[in-house]
Order: sequence, then structure tokens, then C-alpha cells
Amino acid sequence: MINQKHITDNLKAAGIGFLVTAGDNAIELSLLETADPLRILKAREILYRALNGLEPFFTVYIKDLPFCFMPDAWDHILYRKKSGPACARIAACAACRLKDFCPGLEKKSVFSRSLRAELSPVLAAPNEVVIELTKKCNLNCRVCFSDRRSEERPLKDLSAILRQAKKMGVKNIRFTGGEPFLSENLVPLLKEAKALGFYTLVNTNAVAAEKKLLKKAARHIDNVLVSLQGRDNKTEGEATGTTGLFTAKLANIGLFKTGGVKILRLGTVISKDVLNNFPAYYRLAVRLKADMWELYRPMQGDRSRNGKKEFRLKKEDIKQLSKSVASLKTGSPRVIIANPVPLCLVPAAERKNFLGAAFDDGHTRVVYDTRGFFKPSYYIEKNLGFSLKKAWDSRFLKDLNRLDYLPGRCKVCRDLLKCLGGSRALGKDGGSGYLAGDPWL
Repeated sequence: MINQKHITDNLKAAGIGFLVTAGDNAIELSLLETADPLRILKAREILYRALNGLEPFFTVYIKDLPFCFMPDAWDHILYRKKSGPACARIAACAACRLKDFCPGLEKKSVFSRSLRAELSPVLAAPNEVVIELTKKCNLNCRVCFSDRRSEERPLKDLSAILRQAKKMGVKNIRFTGGEPFLSENLVPLLKEAKALGFYTLVNTNAVAAEKKLLKKAARHIDNVLVSLQGRDNKTEGEATGTTGLFTAKLANIGLFKTGGVKILRLGTVISKDVLNNFPAYYRLAVRLKADMWELYRPMQGDRSRNGKKEFRLKKEDIKQLSKSVASLKTGSPRVIIANPVPLCLVPAAERKNFLGAAFDDGHTRVVYDTRGFFKPSYYIEKNLGFSLKKAWDSRFLKDLNRLDYLPGRCKVCRDLLKCLGGSRALGKDGGSGYLAGDPWL
């Protein structure tokens, strides 16, 4: 258990102020007045550590620091234009994803005078590149939108993607499918990714490979996300269209835990069964000793194969689920609603349990499709081109990341950079285009 008093004592010692608003389950962190650059740099280290320690307990905000001073925490920062003289721009602004949102540096601030060399643009490169190895899968999940195309890229092409990503400064590489364990390229690419210094993630159903292959791969995986669509053999079989694999799934999840994988996450698409039997699902996640249980708003619209009613959620369903998650004691696994939902749907006190929209719609990552091009996300299949850099710098992606079209109330909301207006993909499914906004907004 994280010692919150230890964290707050360290914050005080580093010259970091904090304000806890108990009703909102939120904490605001801010630098106390200082002009000492070395003290500010030390405070930055402690702020990053404090974020990791406090996030399970609070929605954490960092006030009045420029985004480029903590580019890995940009979605926590509250930094707005103040009245007075215009702010300065620096070279790093040109590559920053937030340049149209950020007011720049206050000209007389310590950041403008003494710390310019410490400032880095936000998301000059994707934080993560997702590589679809195959569309093949051994299951037939009701919620799946994949068309099971036969294309697969040769190993040399995928290796070239890794080198492009390394050159651009990408930190994370994720392998997915279909089912990635059905691709003979998975293990060679995992080895290469680790050799290049990437943090490696794999999405899997955990029942497509023999134990020998799972163990071989596990040594090179930092973070595994296992699809868990049922709470027992019956419900998992109904959800995946394949019966009799639940026991093997549970055993293989344990194998990942003992095989060297540092972080085990479970991923479940929210269904009526999840809503109605939430405690049973949670008990299973605890039993499996998961580090995190992620719950996903169905993003497929009318593209899923069947079982549409089971996954056709209303805003009230998300509110119900949010209350169920909020009622849990903080501990392991951490339970979060992990893809785009407008945060104004739920009380401020519950928003710490939402990941927001950052990992969808091309905000922080892109997906390499088995057809050989980059696209914004699993659900937005717009061809952004064949070069990672050109895809990331594409006009389409920059337009997709605009915030100026959102309602005025969104622009002053302190959760704006976490929420990002909800889902662009579902806005498009509503028939009004990607900039129309989430239908629940």
C-alpha cells in the first residue's frame, strides 16, 4: 500500500504545495515560489514519482507548470493563458502537439530565463506504436469487429517499423492482432524490440499458443493485456464463440505472471453481463492477481458480429458501472474504465477511475495495419501513409486532435486534456464526422 503521508511529506520538503479537495477526490500540486532552477528540477522528479503514487487515490492535477517541463504528464497539467503581456515561444514549440492550446512561456518566468534547455515538446513522436501482426484469430468473439483479412507483413517490414520508431524517440511498442501468438513473427520482434530498448506490450487472448511458446515470449514482454470476456466457462464461451478454453486461459494467465511479465492487465468489453454481475468479475480479477482490470466502452457501433444488444450501452450504464468501480477498496487490481468516455457523465470524485481518451483516436499512438499502412486507431481505418513520421505529422491526424471544436464548457474544464471530448470514432459513427464530438458529450 502506498503511504500517502510519506508522499505528502516529500512534496513539502521539495517545495511543492498541494491542495486536497476531498469531495472531488482530487489533489492539486503546485510549485511554491522559488527561482532556483536546481530546486525546480529536483521538484520535477518528485512530482513524477508522486503522480504514480497518488493516482490510485486521487485525480491528480499539476498547476501552472508549462506542459514542456513535464511532457510525460501533460494530461495532468493545468496551464492556461493569463492576462498580461504575450508569452514567449521557443524552438521546442514547433514540434509540440499542444502548441495551439498552450499560451507559451511567461517571459519573466524561471522557465523562460534559466530552464529552456530542460523543456521538451509534448508528443513530438507517438508515445506508442501498435503493430498488428495478423488478423487471424482462434476465437469468434461477439464484440469483435475484425474482418479476418489474410494479409500479414513480412518480418523485414516490421523490423523496419521498429527502427523508424526508435529513430523518432518512441518509447513503447505493442503487438496485437487478431491474435498475435498466431504469427511466427511475434517472438523475433519481441526480442528485437527489447534489444532496441523499447517497453514491450502484447494484447492476447492467452489461449492460442502452447505453453512452450508462451514461456518463450514471456521473457521479452514487459506488459501483457489478456482479453477476459466472461466470468466462468459458460459466459466466456458465449462471449468468444468457443467453449472449453476458460481453464486453459486461467492457467496461461498464471504462466505469464511466473514467466517474467512485469505487469498483467485484464481487458473486458463492458456488456450487460458485466454490469449485472460486476462483483463476480471483480472476484475473478482478484483471484488472477492482475495488476489492472480495464473495462472498455464498446467502440464497434454496428460493426460487431452479433450480440449487439448485449453491448449497446446507454449513458446510465456507464454511470452505474462508475459507481460500482468507485465502491471498491483501493488495492490490486486497480480497476479503470480505459477508453474514451466524456468525464462530465460522472461526478468529479469518480473520475480518477477513468483513463480518458489519450490512447484512442491517434492522440498519443498510431497503429500499423496488416495492409501495410498506419492508421489513427483500431477503429479509425484512415490510411495515414507508409512512413511513421509522415503518419504522425499528417494533416488528418492533427485535425483529429483539435480541441477548438469542443463546446465552451469543455475548454474551461480541468479534465479537458484527460477527457479530450470523448470518442472521435463514435462521433463519426453517429454520421456527423470525426469532429462532431462524442454522442455522449
